[in-house]
Amino acid sequence: MIRYSQKLIIPLVIALLITAIFSCTPKQELQRRTQFIMGTLVEITVREMDPEIAQSAITSAFDEIRRLENLMSTHIAHSEISQLNTMAGGKASLGVSPDVLAVIRRGVYWGNQTNGALDISIGPVSSLWSFDNDNPSLPNAKRLEDATHLVNFRKIAIDESNVHLKQQGMSLQLGAIAKGYAVDRAMKVLEKNGIRHGLINAGGDLIALGERKDGQPWTIGLQHPRQPEKLSASFSLSGKAVATSGDYQKYFIQDGTRYHHILDPATGMPAKGVVSCTIIAETVMDADALATAVFVLGPEKGMALVDSVEGVEGMMITESGATLFSKNFESQPGFALHEAIEDSSR
Repeated sequence: MIRYSQKLIIPLVIALLITAIFSCTPKQELQRRTQFIMGTLVEITVREMDPEIAQSAITSAFDEIRRLENLMSTHIAHSEISQLNTMAGGKASLGVSPDVLAVIRRGVYWGNQTNGALDISIGPVSSLWSFDNDNPSLPNAKRLEDATHLVNFRKIAIDESNVHLKQQGMSLQLGAIAKGYAVDRAMKVLEKNGIRHGLINAGGDLIALGERKDGQPWTIGLQHPRQPEKLSASFSLSGKAVATSGDYQKYFIQDGTRYHHILDPATGMPAKGVVSCTIIAETVMDADALATAVFVLGPEKGMALVDSVEGVEGMMITESGATLFSKNFESQPGFALHEAIEDSSR
């Protein structure tokens, strides 16, 4: 049994690229800090002449991410999501905060738009997989089948600020959308604190603000799915968000088969056909949600969905090694392909 988790490598690859970009930037203008939050490394980089303003803004942004984690993490017993899950199937609903309500509403929206390829009620299924354990293994087939019957975002009832899970045993897992929301909010905090140029990278979920020193957009590198020290592509980014879902971020290999953490809500098993999906959107929350949904939908349906959503672009690498693009992805400023990907099925 071999277990892998590259969620810490992804930000490192991009950080190395950003470091190279800033090699000619005066040190006093570039302020950067990294913390482990939401199960991944979060790096905040700002360009600001006053170090005190920069560091204060970065601290406030991290505080905002931590606040949202405390509201939405299922690993925190007193979080609103944990409380809501314990009440599933009962008569009472839970009054939730505006942030939690916004994420749940958006999750239900994308559930409808993707016909359930993104389902924030996937908690019963994801809890059976042991990707974070030292010795991960396949879940019991009968238990997994039973759990899939509890996954149905249409049984999430929302009445103003009150939320109710209609079926006993249901549970929300916001991992495919809450991190993106937290990054969006953190960037708003930076702006509120006077920052005009910055980048937040949360394990491959990114948002860019303003420009780098020379007046050019930020340059973003996408990790090669089978060679983590290399890039598959790069492009420039400003005023937009990026998220990537990949089968290389968290997985284990058993009997020669790779089992990754991007689960198909319909089957409870890892989605097949795709190894990496990158989405560019207006917000990290939407990019995050779509990267997961498009990965689950697969090449044909997934890329058709990307092309149908205004203001969204996507790049996909399939198990056979094919690289697919939405209509205008290759027209992104500074776009370049790097290492060739021949066969990513292993």
